[in-house]
Amino acid sequence: MILYIHIPFCTSRCGYCTFNSFENKDYLQDAYVSALLADLKAQDNHSLISSIYFGGGTPNTLQESHYEKIFTCIFEHFSIHKDCEITLESNPNLITPSWCSTLKNLGATRLSFGVQSFFEDKLNFLQREHSKKDIYYALEVACNAGFENLSIDLIYDTLLDSKQRLIEEITLAAKLPINHLSAYSLTIEKESKLQKQGIKEISQSFSEFLREKLLLYDFLQYEVSNYSRGYEVKHNLAYWDYQDYIGCGCGGVGKKNHQRFYTHNHLESYIKNPTFRKIENLEKKDILLEKIFLGLRSKIGVDIKLLNPEKLAILTQNHKGYIKNDRFFALDYFLADEIALWLL
Repeated sequence: MILYIHIPFCTSRCGYCTFNSFENKDYLQDAYVSALLADLKAQDNHSLISSIYFGGGTPNTLQESHYEKIFTCIFEHFSIHKDCEITLESNPNLITPSWCSTLKNLGATRLSFGVQSFFEDKLNFLQREHSKKDIYYALEVACNAGFENLSIDLIYDTLLDSKQRLIEEITLAAKLPINHLSAYSLTIEKESKLQKQGIKEISQSFSEFLREKLLLYDFLQYEVSNYSRGYEVKHNLAYWDYQDYIGCGCGGVGKKNHQRFYTHNHLESYIKNPTFRKIENLEKKDILLEKIFLGLRSKIGVDIKLLNPEKLAILTQNHKGYIKNDRFFALDYFLADEIALWLL
């Protein structure tokens, strides 16, 4: 079992973001953490937790004292695997030596930094608050605190991208002390700031070019947007393998067996009733669809018993994938969605 904890606070909303996050609500952080502790205590704690992931929002908007309470609660109320992976997403401009050292001492094993770009004009376009200088400082501080597993996010397919600029970004990323990288093609989501400003998505993606150049620096793709340089994220792999998970915090989502559970999306509503869950009963067709889509987009693959044998034969004959240990794997993760739709 894995545990996801949502931290919904942000100092500002990025141009592409439509995640469940709130600006100018820091005065509610103490109340939120109290509610989160009640939420965690109310969960089924009989399963062994192999991964904990703090997402957001911006998890490093919370203070060290908040995390001391959260980690104490987790270790008191859950059975934690001795090799549990504990990840926190972080913004480079909010990193401090004290925060990193405290989280490392509490048991965090991994930090994932929302870098997005090394170019100031692109950071401004994406409406990020940090600078290139902040990126190097944050990674240095994390290393000094003893973090060995570090990751960054990059965004590509913006109006400011070119092959040459992406090569520069990849070269700079490769010099960082990281063993993992996530690269996301920019999607202009409905109701995002960029969408409201009339920004359009570019017509041709750099995804294959990016994958090819990352490989030159030993970043191996193991999911459509994720690249390992010696480290594959346990939390991600569990999602793609369609394992059950616990979701806590405002906007948190969990899944167990054939049901999905949703907390309140509204911050004040969550604080008032943190143990509330809206329940969605998953039908067989929904489960099948998710298993196929998630499996084909990653190294997990799909159990061949779930697939039409005739269509499976066509895919293998046309070199779109291969079968190993009774599982079908896509040869090109960027074609996974197209293959999944055809299979279904």
